[in-house]
Parts: sequence; C-alpha cells; structure tokens
Amino acid sequence: MPAPIRPSADAPETVPIESARALLLAGCALDRAPARATKPRVIALVRELGFVQVDSISSVERAHHLVLHARLDGYDPAHLAHHAESTRAAFEHWTHDASLIRSDWLPWWTHRFERSRARLRQSAWMRERLGRNWRRTLDEVRGALAARGPLATRDFPRPAGARKSEGWWDWSPHKAALEFLWRTGEVAVHSRRGFEKVYDLAERVYGEMPPQPPHDELIRFACLAALERLGAATPREIARFLHAISPAEATRWCTDAAKRGEIAAVALERDGRAPRAGFARLDWRRAAARIEPDATPRLLTPFDPLVRERERLAELFRFNYRFEAFVPAAKRVHGYYTMPVLAGERFVARVDLASDRAKGVLRVDRIWLEDGAPAKAARAATGSACERLAAQLGLSLELSAVRPARG
Repeated sequence: MPAPIRPSADAPETVPIESARALLLAGCALDRAPARATKPRVIALVRELGFVQVDSISSVERAHHLVLHARLDGYDPAHLAHHAESTRAAFEHWTHDASLIRSDWLPWWTHRFERSRARLRQSAWMRERLGRNWRRTLDEVRGALAARGPLATRDFPRPAGARKSEGWWDWSPHKAALEFLWRTGEVAVHSRRGFEKVYDLAERVYGEMPPQPPHDELIRFACLAALERLGAATPREIARFLHAISPAEATRWCTDAAKRGEIAAVALERDGRAPRAGFARLDWRRAAARIEPDATPRLLTPFDPLVRERERLAELFRFNYRFEAFVPAAKRVHGYYTMPVLAGERFVARVDLASDRAKGVLRVDRIWLEDGAPAKAARAATGSACERLAAQLGLSLELSAVRPARG
C-alpha cells in the first residue's frame, strides 16, 4: 500500500479528489456524449482505452460489447469482430484478464509470452491437464494447426471415455495444449465461433512476430500507458493497469521519471484516507480543469475499466461495488449481474437485470438507489439508462413490480 504523505515544506502538490475523478472519467472515455458507432470509431475507442476485457458471462451481453455500448450509440458487435478478425487492428490476449488489445501493443506482449512460458512449464496444474505425454500433445496440436488450422478445441478428438469439458478446471489435453501455446505466443486467437475460441499459428494471425523490446522500455511503456488513461494514480494502480510490470518496477521508474521532469510526483487525495503518494501526468491540473463530465446516464458492466478496480472506485466515487455472480444466490446482497448507473461523475443506482432473447426483452428485476443521490433524479437517470441499453441491444424493456430501494 502506498505510504501516506506527511506534511513538509517540499511536499508534493496534491491532486484533489475531484480532479482525480475527472481525469479518470476522461481516461475511460466517459467524459463525453456517446458518438454514433462506426467501424473507425469502434477501433479508435479501443485504442483510446488500450483494451477491453472479454468475459464469458452473457446474462445481459458480453462484457466487451457492454463497454462499447456504454460509449457509442448504435454499436454493433460485428464492428469489433471486424477489427479483431479481419483488419487485425486488435488481438486477444491477457492484461489483468482476457482482453481485446490494440494491435500496435503486440511487441510489448512478447515479454508476457516469455513469462507465461517459464511459469506454465513449472505449473503442476497445467501439466496435469496436458497429461503424461504433454510434449507429444503439444506437438500434435502444433502439427494439426499447421496442417488444418484454424481450429477450435472441438475440432480435436476427445479422449476415450472423457466427458465434455465444463470449464477451465477440467480442460481436455488438447484444450490445455491450445491454451498453453496461446498464452506463450506460439498460437493466436484467430476468431470466435459464438464464444468459442478458434486458434491458429501466431504467424498466420499476427504476421511476422515483432522483436522483443528491452525490459526497461517495457516498464516505461506500461507506466506511461497507465498514466495516460488514469491521469493520476498510485504505483500499484499503475502496475495493475496492464499487469505487465510489478508495483516495485512502477515505483522505481515513476520516481526517476518525476526527477527527470517527465511526470509529476503528487499526493493523491482519496475519500476516507490520508493523501497517498502517487504520480500524475504533467498537465494534470490543466487537463482536469477542461473536463466537463457528460450527463448521459449509462449502465456499466462490472468489467468496465472505470469499475474493475473496486478500491479506487470506492475512494474516488464513494461507490462500494461487489460482483456477485459467483456468490450463492441466498447470500447475494444485490443480484447475479448488477450493473452500476453512472450519471455525470456520480453513481446514482445499481440495477439487477438480464436479457431474455427468446422473449425479446431486457428484464429489470430490481433497482437500488444510492444513498445521497436525489431520488427523483436518480430514478429518471436509471430509467433513461435502462431504456438506452435496451434499445442498444434491440430489446424491449420490461420492469418488474419491485420499487426502487435505497443502497
């Protein structure tokens, strides 16, 4: 945890919580009214964000599509598929989780491939799933892709007596081999059939693999990419943005960069805490002053870049959020897939909702208004956000009889 700042004559400048909040909203592309979606605007937004997280839960819609729906009107999932599978302007790999990443960042991922190779070769969990003849299994998959690719797991024979895989915990040897080769950079995600990954040899997807940049350049890149989008952050938050470097590496580079005048060493004001040591863009004050958060109410996925760091969310927005999809139903406080409602720079409600494609409806089961949010305005914002998302998904909105409840 970053050390609190103690007052002194040469104490760093303090970034007020209002400025930090505005910078983060802008870095998450939530400071402006939604533009009309086009293929060029979709990939421009992915580049601005750096990446969008991919998640398998589709009770409302896939996370990567919800991120783009929140920021673009008329977004079509085919827009993103076009850039991931045709233009190759985005590639699928890992940040903090599986993500679609801007393709000009691929050279930096060669470091992740190398780390994954060293880690997975020592992983008892991976070895168990690859099986005793793991080297042969890897070679079989390499050969099959070379001869027949692109291929999905289902294109490989299932071992005799094996049941259908039900998740990551019971991968077949061929599935484990595909994932091993993907995570280590030999194989790439070529496309998806529904949500099933289709793999091919990396050179067929990426073209010639770029040379690996030096590690010190990776550290610089990771810190600047984070600060460009976070505005002002602690070393831990900077490191966690891409999960490409350690907090210690972020601290060392940012400290030296601040001394060189490339970035600013600052004290970060956070709700309920003493100011914390951090770093910011040099132009943070001027940039924050120019930002006027857009008032368009929007529903955000739990995997939205604004929402995913729960501690930062609580400290900057006074919004405590818990994702409860994996919590037993009887123990949930809110719901399986509860989406926060952002209006301007404030979270005003959270909504438990689900898509029923067969009936053509987006069903709202319950709404919780946040403490301190004016009830009339919060209800109006929530209704508007739900109507907007339903229209985006091509569904009718269905409200249950449950009245809004306070947080």
